[in-house]
Amino acid sequence: MTAASAVSSATTASPATRSASDPGYDAAVAAFNTAHRPCPALVVEARSPDDVVAAVRRARGEGLPIAVQATGHGLASDLAGSLLVSLRDLDAVRIDPERRVAVVGGGATWAQVIAAATPHGLAPICGSSSGVGVAGFLLGGGHGPLSREYGVGSDHLLRARLVSGAGELVDTDDDPDLLAALRGGKSGFGIVVELEVALHPITRLYGGGVFLPGEAAPTVLPAWRDWVTTLPEHASSSVALLRLPADPALPPPLQGRFVVHLRFTTTASADDGEALFAPMRDLGRGERSDGGDSVEPIADLVTEMPFAAIDAVHADPTEPMPTWDGSALLGELPDTAIDALLAVAGPGVETPLIMAELRAFGGAITRAPELDSVAGRQAPFGLYALAPMVPPLAGVTPVVVQGVTDAVAPWTVGALPNFLGAAHGGVLPALWDDATATRLAATRRTYGW
Repeated sequence: MTAASAVSSATTASPATRSASDPGYDAAVAAFNTAHRPCPALVVEARSPDDVVAAVRRARGEGLPIAVQATGHGLASDLAGSLLVSLRDLDAVRIDPERRVAVVGGGATWAQVIAAATPHGLAPICGSSSGVGVAGFLLGGGHGPLSREYGVGSDHLLRARLVSGAGELVDTDDDPDLLAALRGGKSGFGIVVELEVALHPITRLYGGGVFLPGEAAPTVLPAWRDWVTTLPEHASSSVALLRLPADPALPPPLQGRFVVHLRFTTTASADDGEALFAPMRDLGRGERSDGGDSVEPIADLVTEMPFAAIDAVHADPTEPMPTWDGSALLGELPDTAIDALLAVAGPGVETPLIMAELRAFGGAITRAPELDSVAGRQAPFGLYALAPMVPPLAGVTPVVVQGVTDAVAPWTVGALPNFLGAAHGGVLPALWDDATATRLAATRRTYGW
């Protein structure tokens, strides 16, 4: 493979292998979700595919379970007793502008890909936060702000190179079933050390977020539901109920407030984007359905922006924090479902929830490529709930998050692997149809451990 050397030759230094008593262990195992403190028996800081091969073979020889981590966004347990392969340093990125392809190390983040692709006028189909790892996002399908127009992230995975459970380097060019499994099958197929990802000639967006008073949620959510069904595929939106901390880093009007965060993106012109978003902006000039005052925005940040500023749309947290999360795919979103959500996460509810978010799907997400394992493509909406897992709340937080997903159970049609949350403990439930599940199981038997 002509591109492989770009990743594997990033450094020739030997990998650091650390146990809990070694300096640097805590930094090596640190994860973005700090609800768990990883405590593997050993951590190997891989710097090349060969380092990963050696780590897997050592784990097999010593009978240690194998774990893998790049950013640690999806950490679901403490990894006790395992050999953890850290891919954080296997993060080289090379852009082939003629082919419109990024060659990406298994530990790279979307921020690194965006930074490398932007000078070429190119962009990836990434998620709402560029701090997430490329590999984990793509293996779980990968829904993002441009997915209604371009499909999920894994639709743009062209090739991958991985280390199998037997400690062998494997390339998807040699097995289309393996590529199909990596496009949404999530985990259990080995350790991905390199990916080739298609890029697109996208340089700017019209988008951002509007913050509205949380008390307006009973008006905003039904209006948003009706509005998103009218949007063309080049436009996407989500809406979140946010309970913001009294953090001085936040703008003063948002500190310590319960707000509705309405997000919007389109690749159309600023004029067309403004026209599409106008019905939701006009909501602030109308009357509340409960007879109250008009819904005046706290802040309106929807505007023309470079693609490289895409993180500003959702404004997801960028610093590690302890969280517990859960999700559901929804087959429909009637008024009764909105009422059920508001009853557990809306105005007047005393809850430790940080966020209860609805995302509108559809469009190109529903059209699967020939090689594909993405679950839940046909679901029009997704729900995601997030709460802090800090000591005073640790006993109640999982119950609260479960309460949000339970509230929408009558309309639930599955879940997305990347949004399953901590409650699944790293074990994937039955998300796929029988034929896909059978195929994925066979691929795991061939390449996994």
